[in-house]
Amino acid sequence: MHKFIVMKKNNLLTTVSIFLFILGILNLIRIFYGWNITINKYNIPVWASFIGAAIPLYLAKSILKIRK
Repeated sequence: MHKFIVMKKNNLLTTVSIFLFILGILNLIRIFYGWNITINKYNIPVWASFIGAAIPLYLAKSILKIRK
């Protein structure tokens, strides 16, 4: 028999918001330290991390509001 782990709605939303928060913070750290990211010989510009930080942080905040 297969047993599935069922998460409650609030636990799932909290987990997703924590993941998005960490993703946003990592992008802010990349901006602060000026780390380069190269994917398949293509350099990702640092300005892309501003978008990569703003969207996940906004989503994390919005998800925490929904959770209540």
